[in-house]
Amino acid sequence: MRRSLVLYIVILFSIVIVTQVAHARLEERITGPWLWMIAPTEPGKGGSQSTDVDSLADASEGAVTEEMIAQNGANEGDIVGDKAWTLGEISATALDNVNKVVNAIGLAEGEVDDHSAYALINIESATDQNGVIMDVGSDQSIKVWLNGEVVWTNAVDRPSWSLTDAFEVDLKAGDNLLLVKVSEGDGGWGMYVGIQASFDAAGRHYEPPPAPGDKISGPWLWMAVPTPPEELGCGAGINNVDLLAEVTGGEVDEEMVAKRGPSLGDIVGENAWTLGEISPTGNDNVNDVITSIGMGEGDVNFTASYAFVNILSDSFQDTWMFAGSDDSIKIWLNGEVVWNNPVVRFSVFFPNRENDFEESFPVSLQPGANPLLVKVGSCTREWGMFVGLAGDVQFDQAPVSVEPAGKLVTTWGRLKKQSLR
Repeated sequence: MRRSLVLYIVILFSIVIVTQVAHARLEERITGPWLWMIAPTEPGKGGSQSTDVDSLADASEGAVTEEMIAQNGANEGDIVGDKAWTLGEISATALDNVNKVVNAIGLAEGEVDDHSAYALINIESATDQNGVIMDVGSDQSIKVWLNGEVVWTNAVDRPSWSLTDAFEVDLKAGDNLLLVKVSEGDGGWGMYVGIQASFDAAGRHYEPPPAPGDKISGPWLWMAVPTPPEELGCGAGINNVDLLAEVTGGEVDEEMVAKRGPSLGDIVGENAWTLGEISPTGNDNVNDVITSIGMGEGDVNFTASYAFVNILSDSFQDTWMFAGSDDSIKIWLNGEVVWNNPVVRFSVFFPNRENDFEESFPVSLQPGANPLLVKVGSCTREWGMFVGLAGDVQFDQAPVSVEPAGKLVTTWGRLKKQSLR
């Protein structure tokens, strides 16, 4: 994906305009399975031009309308035109996730252009919950109905990888019918939906995470490794490539570092693991820290960063981690991958939010040290990383010293308490 300054400005402008409600939490995205239907738009008029066009009515010659579905729902197998409503689970993170799911469930083949997707799901609330925040993101335009009423419309042509629009909704006790329409012209086709409330949907329970704490500024232990764009497909292509193993001929790999941590000064390729503190603000904070510690100069492109720190906990804790990145991000905790988002995007401060995290996910901490490794791929222009953790924990400001591969950690570095509120 080629990105330009113009694209950045367009996306940033849309974020400023459509994010109506300030909020401090990023909830789990509703993956379903949703009940899906797609319908063609007029050629060349997908996206924003079809937001208020009833494509269900067009496809069924008036037999089925958006209003009917929004008020009464649909059953699996019901026909609209030449297609049937079909269940399918959508990825919480993948770009083009609508296109992927409609391909997977047989509603379409290949890259689909000039279509509207309709996603239907029942939200079950134990009590009345008024004024809760619903967050959505879309590629391209989006329209949302809840219990038969339009609660959000954003006739926009944009790419999206995150929850970018926020608005208030009322959930009633019992069933709440949610219908989401995403209209697409060409290119990507994506949908992301979350609600900051306690509810059940498609047999899964959702709870809002606690407010994220301060971003972890470190100092982290850093490594930078080049990523040839012709081989790895820019920033997103690196997530499934072990760059540490490639650079060292297998002597050091991501699994090893994720489980035990590196030692200060250890060599990987042309660089040594080096301590550096990252700014909690700014769109280019990874680039800033990498250049400040001598691993690059100027605008560093086509490079992956690895950042390591130990999270220290007094007890077992189930909590939430928050992240934002430019571009792709992969996170290991206690040697296990807990988040993997191979995306090409930029990460900026959301003006009407209290944080600029773009995603959140539940994690479990064990008593003692919890090694945390974060990998962020850079394409061109900005290179950023934001990581936070809910709760009151500590983290290790110095790296872990380890024996040769296969042995346990023997020496801890200096510890400093840090509250991550």
